[in-house]
Amino acid sequence: MRASAALLIVLAVAAGPARAGEDASGAPADTVQPADAPAQETIDAAVERGVRWLRGEQKRDGAFGQGPGETALALLTLRHCGVAADDRACERAARHLERNLPDGTVYGAALGAVALLEQDARLHEAKIAALVEDLVDAQCENGQWSYGYRRTARGAAGDNSNSQFAILALAAARARGIAVPDEPFDRLRTFLEETQNEDGGFGYSAKERSRSYASMTAGAAMCLGLSPARDTGPDRVEAPADDGDGETADPARRHALEWLARHFDPEANTGAARAFGSKAGRRSDAFWRHYWLWSVERAAAACGVERLGEHDWYAAGCRVLLDRQHDDGQWRDPEREILATCFALLFFRRSTERVITPRDRRSGPVTPSGPRGAGPEAGAADGQPDGE
Repeated sequence: MRASAALLIVLAVAAGPARAGEDASGAPADTVQPADAPAQETIDAAVERGVRWLRGEQKRDGAFGQGPGETALALLTLRHCGVAADDRACERAARHLERNLPDGTVYGAALGAVALLEQDARLHEAKIAALVEDLVDAQCENGQWSYGYRRTARGAAGDNSNSQFAILALAAARARGIAVPDEPFDRLRTFLEETQNEDGGFGYSAKERSRSYASMTAGAAMCLGLSPARDTGPDRVEAPADDGDGETADPARRHALEWLARHFDPEANTGAARAFGSKAGRRSDAFWRHYWLWSVERAAAACGVERLGEHDWYAAGCRVLLDRQHDDGQWRDPEREILATCFALLFFRRSTERVITPRDRRSGPVTPSGPRGAGPEAGAADGQPDGE
């Protein structure tokens, strides 16, 4: 398998059906009790250990992992964990992305655009603009995105995994003042409204793993949060349409959030076992569980919710991740170490709010877990001379 394709396979996550009040097997869902958030100093220490491990994974050419998409994910993680833009690790990773993007993949283009926006939007302006243009042009006929975006790879339909990364990148670009048309947001919303499962959840695609499962439902909820219904006005990034408690007049988004509340389990990507069925080694709801936690973080940020029903998703997820961290600072299993570690650190930092929030609306300096909407060295001191 080519290295540039590795991340593409990793991010295609598990599936499983459920009805209201049931888990993926049809049994009544267990109630996850609310958890108090761990002490801030405990979270800070975990982030510091994770960043130290991640730094050690950088290669001589500035890359991380396998392909530009994973390098972009690592750069985004470092920036959100307080590593300055002029830090040698960040500069080397950014130069690697400049040299190796585009790589013909939606994941690479999307994560690359988001990472370079966080690194230095002015310095990387031309590359970011090219990646955003590629993503707009790559949208499939049905409103989704697929793995590849070169003309020969585009088709009638894509999948909900690539789609969520593409729309996150377009929302991030729009938040930084880059002109992005409404059409990609509108077309994706229309597709999601028309294909939402009866239980309120979402699967991977209409033809593959179509049953509802946790990580893909969270990804779709994020997409709906970033693509408000047409009657909510043009401010699609800055103003999620809810009343602060997750209530919304948007039925598709409401049903997706309700599905997540019914099936929330910080330990498991609910539905993974049934999603992959007979595929060897993929019969557990632990499948891509670190990715699932980052997915719910992104959904909550885009939809503006602090709780999923009775569940404090952030506190519960923090406890699971703290318990799962290895002594050397990494996370792993079932994802590869570099991916699991990035997903965990981005969850701790609640990174998505910063990504989708216009620069002038961000709050001041933060500690690793909050407040929402802020990020590493926010404001003029954040090492991003992008003039915004």
